[in-house]
Amino acid sequence: MDFDKWLQRFVTGTEKFIFRIALSFVVLLFVVQAMLLNSDLRTLLSKTDQLEGQPLAEAQDVIGRKMAVGIPPYSHEQVEEIVLELALLPPPGVSPELSLLLNNEIVGSFREGHNLKICVQPGDLLEVLGEVSGDVPATIKVVAVNGDLEAPKKGFEIKTFGERELLAWIIP
Repeated sequence: MDFDKWLQRFVTGTEKFIFRIALSFVVLLFVVQAMLLNSDLRTLLSKTDQLEGQPLAEAQDVIGRKMAVGIPPYSHEQVEEIVLELALLPPPGVSPELSLLLNNEIVGSFREGHNLKICVQPGDLLEVLGEVSGDVPATIKVVAVNGDLEAPKKGFEIKTFGERELLAWIIP
């Protein structure tokens, strides 16, 4: 028996086998993706769709320890009123035009010498948007926090030129 001919047949056969398996997986991928277009089948096949709308109380990490995930839902009765007082510290010689966004909605404008007070809830997102001319950024500082918060703390500050900038994510 000639080893070269045997090797050629073996490689050709193996190549055909691997190609058929790869082709089968591609066809299976298209079939499964087509099945996921149906919402009833998607609910059966996808764990994400089965759990959609249900808050996760705890999850397991890779080692098997339990850990809390996400922020639990709060009702207005459970949470005391949380008020943040924010101040604008503009660069010298510049009067910036900055607005405060709470969950993507403008809730106030910063003015030099006037602090901005805002009521927030756990999970709220605070952002700064506007324009600061010049080469030196303006500073937005948390002057006071009335309520129990993990973040942001009193004294926290960001520097911004006015592009949409995350100021804080309210964490109780």
